Amino acid sequence: MTWKPVLILAVVGVVLILATSLAQPAPALAAPAVFASPVQAGCYLARLDRCKIHVEPFTINLATGKKLMYFQLVTIQGGTGIQRVIYDFHPDQSNPAPLSGNTFTPSLVAKDFGATCGQSYTLSLQGQDTGDASGFNLGLTNQFTCPKGTFFIRLPVIKNN
Repeated sequence: MTWKPVLILAVVGVVLILATSLAQPAPALAAPAVFASPVQAGCYLARLDRCKIHVEPFTINLATGKKLMYFQLVTIQGGTGIQRVIYDFHPDQSNPAPLSGNTFTPSLVAKDFGATCGQSYTLSLQGQDTGDASGFNLGLTNQFTCPKGTFFIRLPVIKNN
């Protein structure tokens, strides 16, 4: 009959362990250490049948002493929600950006990106610095719609002389 007190103590111990582990607050999510200036973008008709998304210059502000790991420009198609990375930047591993200070101003190789005429988009700037465990959405435009283009077919003209 000596096993009953041991069993009761074991059950009480398990209950106390469970109660204290459930009472622990959930770990707080880390606030991002990377921020960006406002992201501005729009769409224009580049040719009669081609549209392009234009992105205005922006800056990325990093926490003191941190370096940029990456940033991406991502389009989100209206209606479908399909996301596509249209620009993916990663700095040199041995000399990460910025070389000095806390602000990085990218000089985009292309500021205009191909788009489908008549389609709606939202542009998202996403990035991460060495102080963050994962990437963050740094900026988001309102939805904009590319103008509707026209299909233009150039046919050769035959002239009789």
